[in-house]
Amino acid sequence: MAKVIASLAASDIVNGVITSCSAGIVWSLQPGEQPPEWLLGIMESGMYVFGVCSISHLAAVSVVKCTVIVRPLTHFTIFTDHVLRATISTIWIGSIVVGCATNIGVTGVYFDWSTTTARTQRQTAGVFASFTTIIILAATLIFMIAYTKVFLVVRRQVRSTPADVLGSFGSRTIFGSSVRAAKNLFVIHFSRF
Repeated sequence: MAKVIASLAASDIVNGVITSCSAGIVWSLQPGEQPPEWLLGIMESGMYVFGVCSISHLAAVSVVKCTVIVRPLTHFTIFTDHVLRATISTIWIGSIVVGCATNIGVTGVYFDWSTTTARTQRQTAGVFASFTTIIILAATLIFMIAYTKVFLVVRRQVRSTPADVLGSFGSRTIFGSSVRAAKNLFVIHFSRF
């Protein structure tokens, strides 16, 4: 889990660096002026690549958390160091490939002063929209399946636990914390868009 979160942190740090480039553009130029097109191209591609990377990492974190809760004794045989490294490498390489594929057909790049981000004009807007839709749907499905499984396992465990073991607030506390964890990951996931 720590490896996936460390890789997620690296992806988010790069997103922060790109966002600070946008802030630097806003600070150094007058509204309406356009920065160099090569800089805008790097910023727009970087935000997409590392945004995809971060969403994919969050989906991987939800799967790892699900296996820790659902199969605690076999978790370390499922997610060995080799499997985690392969997963992280696949996420990074896949994000870069998707980011490069979405740059096909870019005709121009401009700085949008209302959102202070780099935007592109594309001949193939459908390719970009389809990649984005597939990534969002896949990550959302992974979240939903993982946290539904966690919810069902926790509910089954709580129902089988005697009331005197849980205490007066036991079942509410357990359900509340697992529902909060799922809600927080959904908020993180959708705040990127």
